[in-house]
Amino acid sequence: MDELDLKIILLLMNNSRLTYREISDYLGVSINAVYKRVQTLVDLRIIERFAARLKPYAINAIYTFIFGQSETQDMDKAITELKNNDNTWQIALSSRNYMYIGAMLENIHQLDEYSSFISKAAKIQSPKIGLLSGVQYIAPIPYIVPKSRAMNYDKLDLEIIRSLHNDSRKPISEVADEVNSTSNTIRRRLTRMIKEGIIELSIDFNPEASNDIFATFQIIVKPSVDKNEAAQLLNEKYHPNLFYCWTFSNLPNVILCWVWADTMKELTELVENIKKENIDSLIFDIMYKVYYFDTWKEKILYK
Repeated sequence: MDELDLKIILLLMNNSRLTYREISDYLGVSINAVYKRVQTLVDLRIIERFAARLKPYAINAIYTFIFGQSETQDMDKAITELKNNDNTWQIALSSRNYMYIGAMLENIHQLDEYSSFISKAAKIQSPKIGLLSGVQYIAPIPYIVPKSRAMNYDKLDLEIIRSLHNDSRKPISEVADEVNSTSNTIRRRLTRMIKEGIIELSIDFNPEASNDIFATFQIIVKPSVDKNEAAQLLNEKYHPNLFYCWTFSNLPNVILCWVWADTMKELTELVENIKKENIDSLIFDIMYKVYYFDTWKEKILYK
């Protein structure tokens, strides 16, 4: 992988239905070059799936990250237990036996029960629990921002998302046939759902399949610093190495970032440079495996 591959991945993370021409126009490379690179990423299983899901905000789901050092002696068993819970949607494994677990909760009252489950299943003592603030910083790409949070969807919308669930790049005509509608109706509905933030069009990204280095940075900013402003500035300054940053409403000074580097030397230099910024501390882990699961949210599509 190189920087161009990463930029293509980021664009598809944000909207996996982007056409090769749209990606080509944004990156300033030929359509044929984009096509070949996407096919290679799929063939290597760096892109495991083009996926469509209901956006968490569309159903008032609570998106949280729980992370900490696992003491389990049987990671496979822990993964199995975690994935069998309908709230678990993502698990990232990294060095120091550190686990980053993404969860979708139906309401805030589930948080204590789920965090206790994590402590037991993954054997993480005193895990950090971060409630996403709704602000995500992605390395400078055309990020889709919903126009409002007035979420209105019906049975046909759900049928369209279900049709695209495991192949979000499926042609409009095939979706229309599956849901017994017209191509114009499907196209109009998709456009509306994207603008209103009802549908999530993304990819399942597998860093293990590449020869590159992926890491997580836990950055603690100084109390006097606005964490959201700091996350945005770091994300823009160190693009494309910092390609995803999250802030949390209940962790006042924490920024969690996904990081890419071509070599260990590049990663080490990046760490040293960020430590010179207006932060208190930085802890990093090398990420080696990411799992994605369907949750209760996806089961809504099949009811």
